[in-house]
Amino acid sequence: MKRGPHNLTGNETPPDETLSTSPLDIIRTETVLSKLPIHNLAKAGRVDIQILKQGPNGQLELKWEVSYSDRYGQARQLAYKLDTIVIDRAIEAAGKPLPERLRLGSLREISEQLGISEGGRDLKVLKRAFHQNAGAYIVAKFRYRANDGTEKLLEAGFHRYSVFFTGDRFKDGAKADAVYIEFQPSFREVLNNASFRPLDLSYKKQLSPTAQRFYEIVSYKIFAALKHNQPFAQMAYSEYCTFSAQQRYFDYNHFKKQMYKLHRPHLASGYITKVQFSEATDENGKPDWIMSYAPGPKARAEYATFTGKKPRVVPTVVVEPTHHRQQRLHLEAAPPTVAFDKRVIAELAKRGVGESDARQLLAGLPPGQAVFDQLEWGDFQVAQANGKITNPPGFYISLLQRNVPVPEGFETSRASKTRHEAEAAQRQAVRREREAVAAAEEAETAALDARLQALPEASRLAVMAQARASLLSGHPRPEFLMNYLDTRPDATAKDGIVWVRARRMLKEGWQPPLPATDNEPAGDIPFSV
Repeated sequence: MKRGPHNLTGNETPPDETLSTSPLDIIRTETVLSKLPIHNLAKAGRVDIQILKQGPNGQLELKWEVSYSDRYGQARQLAYKLDTIVIDRAIEAAGKPLPERLRLGSLREISEQLGISEGGRDLKVLKRAFHQNAGAYIVAKFRYRANDGTEKLLEAGFHRYSVFFTGDRFKDGAKADAVYIEFQPSFREVLNNASFRPLDLSYKKQLSPTAQRFYEIVSYKIFAALKHNQPFAQMAYSEYCTFSAQQRYFDYNHFKKQMYKLHRPHLASGYITKVQFSEATDENGKPDWIMSYAPGPKARAEYATFTGKKPRVVPTVVVEPTHHRQQRLHLEAAPPTVAFDKRVIAELAKRGVGESDARQLLAGLPPGQAVFDQLEWGDFQVAQANGKITNPPGFYISLLQRNVPVPEGFETSRASKTRHEAEAAQRQAVRREREAVAAAEEAETAALDARLQALPEASRLAVMAQARASLLSGHPRPEFLMNYLDTRPDATAKDGIVWVRARRMLKEGWQPPLPATDNEPAGDIPFSV
């Protein structure tokens, strides 16, 4: 079953709602590892990246596994932006062959590239993102086509790079004067051999991490569609989820809501103009959808800039039959009592239609005809016709006289204004809701902290001991955590990991243990703060 195009008017407000139309800022990104997921782009929760794909004869064609540092956690949204904005730019600027060591600049310069503040806390978070990226361990096996046309095999377990901050010393004893990365051999070999493809860096910067990842994945399909003169680029939903490390849904409503949030900024920017879904099943018989995208003017501009060619595929244009000379229309005069919208007459005048003809034309149109929308659609057709419309004023008159409907996928300025106003109102509502939720969460945390601090000493020690035991029991390396807890006083201080677990236990209804009876000695509490 095919589902029609969806028009986005939704209910979430990512930071890419007001995308600018700045000139293309081309960055060339390698085409091998960038296809595969490394980062967890969800705002909460963990992700298990493990891709195994077999060929038709059962042979392993692709193995891709990513694991993360226990200390620094999964590489998330900031780590992703760091890789795809800062480090990719530095790799492109360095050229090939890549040096083993690459200078990125100071932490403040990197913060500026990422558009984050230069405060001490944010710089600490940025350093953690570097460690998350450097700590991501990859086990891979697959073949890829090198830029010289030869086939290469990557079969290794590796970290991509090491990171050195200002003041750190390299192996040769030199001191780092900025932030540097040193490439691991397997990763550097791929970068030196892989083909590179262009993307718009300024556009990537404006997008949220999930919308950016969608752009990076779908751009392969869009580019191919334009190259082969296809009206739509297609991609299976299951394929997108696999290579973006996003949660996959198996019911239409959740699928539609998830993809709607990703499509909206790209529809707003004109990268795509239309989206269609067709129901399908994957190789395991599970529900799937084929997503079809009509490349928009931004995608066409990127293609033309990257290739030096103009794609031949254009939206269907209804062109008047070509005549050597189109006849000027002579319409009967309208009754003198009819009042005309001066704005319509002015718009027709801009298109070469004289006032007398404009008045005669308008007198014969039915009430409520979408004249402004039709004129904008006519502008688009004239621009796309490449001179085949030899008498544009006559064409506009004919367009209105025949009351040609504006195609559903064409967004007029009026529709765009309505959509932007609705989205602005929705953004404001979502912002207010988020602020209310954040305030409630802060108040709840403060209340729980006050309860914890107000507990009698014995009860406080008991809940902290249970919190410690809970952390140890759920940790994959309890001896490592125990050493950390024993050597780090801040672990039990306010907002330390033990304190946070104890706070959660209070929230979940923890009660102090009953006092020991005469026959039941209380014993020693095995924890102190």
